[in-house]
Amino acid sequence: MAETTAKITIVGLDLIGISIGLSLRQNAGNYQVIGHDRDVTRTNDAKQRGGIDSSTWNLHQACDNASLVITTEPLPELPEFLQHIREDVTDGAVIFSIGPVMQPALHIADNNLPEGIHFVAGRPVHSDISSQPEPRSDLLNESAFCIGASPQTAPDALELVSNLLVRLGAKPLYIDPLEHDGVVAAVEQLPEILAAVLFQTAHDAPGWHESQKLAGRRFALSTALDAVPQELAAALFANRDALVRRLDQLSTILETWRAFLTAEDVKPLQEQLDGLVQGRAKWEREAKLRDWDRLLESSSRDDYTGSLGQMFFGNLLRGRPGRRDKNNPAKKEG
Repeated sequence: MAETTAKITIVGLDLIGISIGLSLRQNAGNYQVIGHDRDVTRTNDAKQRGGIDSSTWNLHQACDNASLVITTEPLPELPEFLQHIREDVTDGAVIFSIGPVMQPALHIADNNLPEGIHFVAGRPVHSDISSQPEPRSDLLNESAFCIGASPQTAPDALELVSNLLVRLGAKPLYIDPLEHDGVVAAVEQLPEILAAVLFQTAHDAPGWHESQKLAGRRFALSTALDAVPQELAAALFANRDALVRRLDQLSTILETWRAFLTAEDVKPLQEQLDGLVQGRAKWEREAKLRDWDRLLESSSRDDYTGSLGQMFFGNLLRGRPGRRDKNNPAKKEG
């Protein structure tokens, strides 16, 4: 009997979604890649770039009998999304949700998925800091990709996602979801808040009509807000406890900088800047090299890829693609 071709569905054909599709199709396996996005422009872009085998506007059709669903659905829409697809995917399917924070996504999954459907949260680390990236098959190459799950998640589900990421060229970084969200509050979300605050400070000040004429590249870079407001607000609010702690820390540091500027001597300010300029230059060098091996899992990529053909859709995903009883679906406890 011929082996059944597995189905991977990518919901959200943005930079990450298309790039994952391109990489999967370039490294072909016993699967087909289906794409779905509400925005027909992004769907057409994915098709033209060759990032998907086919697409459908109907979410249920896109996820029907899918063994793996990779989604970039934002937090506000994640509960409804999971409710929609929970009876479409195969028994034992894995849903890999890529987003800014992990713990809130895991909580949503726990409340909206039945037993037998596995959920893993992830976030890629965009280490290309020199340009505006375009979708490409090697976008994630050598980049850290954080993955986390609840204690109840089947180890096979995490292994499958880890194998997927290695197949994409990324370096899986297992991390505690709460720890991840605490770090993200400092390195992703606090800068977003500061960008909004800096723009608000300039925009709301008297004379903005004239002063905006003098705002250039530095102002543009430091106030860039690319996220959809509703999605950004939801992610910030979901991680508010960690962010409040970071804001308290920032308030203390700003008082120190105020003291530098009101001092009689410029030396303390200069010494502070000397150390920070050197520290940032060191970080930028390492970010460009992507030399984070000391922070990542020590498993060899060859150890994964050597058996990936056998493991990619292993026992976890080889169950009969039948349906759970839609009138009495098994629920997770808790």
